[in-house]
Amino acid sequence: MESDKENLNKWIDKTRIPLPLQPLPALPKHLLKSDQQRVPLRSLNSVDLVAGSSRTYGKFVSHKQNVQNQNTGGDKFVTLRQKNDDLDWDLKLINDKNKDEEDSVITISDDSFSEKENLGTVEPKKVNTPYKSPILEPNKFKNVKRSLKRPHSRELQGLSPLGAAEKKGDEKHKRRLKFDENFRDLQPPDYCEELYKKCLHSDYAKDMFEYLLSVETPGQVSVLPTISRACVLNWLMKVNGPRGNPAVVQTACWYLDSVLCGRVVQVDQLQLVAAACFWIAQKIHGPVSLASKLVKYSNRAFSCNQLRKTEMGILNRLKFPKQPIVPQDFITYLSWVSNKSCFGEIEIAATFLCMSALMIDKSFSSELPSVIAGVCVRNALIALGDRESIQRLHNCPIFQAIQKKTENVCAICSRLRRAVGVVAQNNFEYKAPIELFGAGPHFIAQKVIKFVKDTFAVNCT
Repeated sequence: MESDKENLNKWIDKTRIPLPLQPLPALPKHLLKSDQQRVPLRSLNSVDLVAGSSRTYGKFVSHKQNVQNQNTGGDKFVTLRQKNDDLDWDLKLINDKNKDEEDSVITISDDSFSEKENLGTVEPKKVNTPYKSPILEPNKFKNVKRSLKRPHSRELQGLSPLGAAEKKGDEKHKRRLKFDENFRDLQPPDYCEELYKKCLHSDYAKDMFEYLLSVETPGQVSVLPTISRACVLNWLMKVNGPRGNPAVVQTACWYLDSVLCGRVVQVDQLQLVAAACFWIAQKIHGPVSLASKLVKYSNRAFSCNQLRKTEMGILNRLKFPKQPIVPQDFITYLSWVSNKSCFGEIEIAATFLCMSALMIDKSFSSELPSVIAGVCVRNALIALGDRESIQRLHNCPIFQAIQKKTENVCAICSRLRRAVGVVAQNNFEYKAPIELFGAGPHFIAQKVIKFVKDTFAVNCT
């Protein structure tokens, strides 16, 4: 046992304070009960605010001793009224049946009584309250979202007031505004678009397109082989996508032909140069893709740093040229002038003809953009079978100015149809124009291809 003495005593709490061997004696009674009683506070409205103890106020109250004699115990924090207050001291608020028990006396001011509970003979005293500044008043619109059940808050939010039988789930869908009443005053977006188009056609169209016709210049023909150029443009069309702006691809084609007109580029660097031209065209027309996105589309054939350096090299070589004019600038307007009700189909068909011609025949780069656009719109109208729109196109002053710029319209039309025929061949590998402009439900590219095949069949016979 002696050897295990340390282990037995290790759980005993060790303290430096000596502990008593016997319990402490009980406290005397005079310490438990205090004879000193706190003098009740006087009303703040009858006494000036003077610093000091609240017990000094008891010297001015003469009937405090009578109130203290009524209290049998626990008479602390009792508020006394003024001398001139007419109070009913025999008023009983609580019918307490157990009168033998010692209860504390509770004094309640007359201001807390309601009119129904008051006896009528005793009129409650009105206490003057201090003036409250309107700046400190709470905001009427505070917590509007948290108090939507209140009628005024629901009116601010535009909600209908809650009825007695309405459910909470229906309040989100019920609005005070009835859209059927003021629908005549609201105009749809198509109406605004029509107004814009009328305004554009009547005020700015003639001046704007006359300026474009005066400053346009033919492009340059690149020394790149036709098949390699078609491969690169086919990739750019896929990167641009069906919702992309065709003017971006046409601008990229202009930059590519301008760079490669007198310089040979290696095959492994051709995709990098085409991507840089496409990136410049996106920054002109928008929206702009990230460099990492173009790198991803190229299957990591180049890096982002190489793309940036190539872009700067192209701009420095061309001496930062002005924004080039492309056929799409005229195709949209000429399609709308021809037929304002269904100009979308005409524009798609003309764009398909233009993209096919630029991809297959690189000699189209040496033609004026307005001439390419006029020929494409005219052939699109013939392919869709819209004879009335052809007459409107010939009456357009912009189209008449385009016709004066060239003399071999028939030769350009035949070259255009031949390019579409090459794209439509089964053994031709690059089908991006048909995939982009031949989707359902209208299948515009297929209609144009059928027209081209029928024209070739007629010419052969």
